[in-house]
Amino acid sequence: SQYKDRCTDILQLKNRIGQLKREHALAKQQASAIHDLKSHAYHLHQELLHEKTKVKALEDELTNPMNVHRWRKLEGSDPATFEMIQKVKILQKRLISKTEEVLQKDMLIQEKEKLYVQLKNLLARQPGPEVAEQLQVYAETLKEKTRHMHEMTGELSAYQGQVNSLKDDSERL
Repeated sequence: SQYKDRCTDILQLKNRIGQLKREHALAKQQASAIHDLKSHAYHLHQELLHEKTKVKALEDELTNPMNVHRWRKLEGSDPATFEMIQKVKILQKRLISKTEEVLQKDMLIQEKEKLYVQLKNLLARQPGPEVAEQLQVYAETLKEKTRHMHEMTGELSAYQGQVNSLKDDSERL
């Protein structure tokens, strides 16, 4: 009776372990997907900012129309105002292009920071100079012990030779 209870308990625990392992694997998959989703959300956010900038520029142009044809009469009658309007148009175009450049550089900075963090983590796992020093000490110790072992082997051979010659002498007597 108790044996059967224990067997059912063991079976239930094994089932529970299997279920927890599946949940763990699912959680790992979701965790790796979170990083990708965050990256995707960041890129979408950058794209949204870019589009908002364009919309703002277009709205500004609608509120202050810059139709050059409308100002052709102004070109002849008031050249200073016409030049100012032309400069404003050029500056708006430059502003839009610079904003795009800034967004691209922000994305590049984010990528470089991610690469920096990855390389920093990789370097943190690499052995430092103290490991190299320890290896050198071990190599020197090994060399010394090997030399000492060869000396002892030579002495052992000499002693075995003495023992053999003494045995031969004792057998002759």
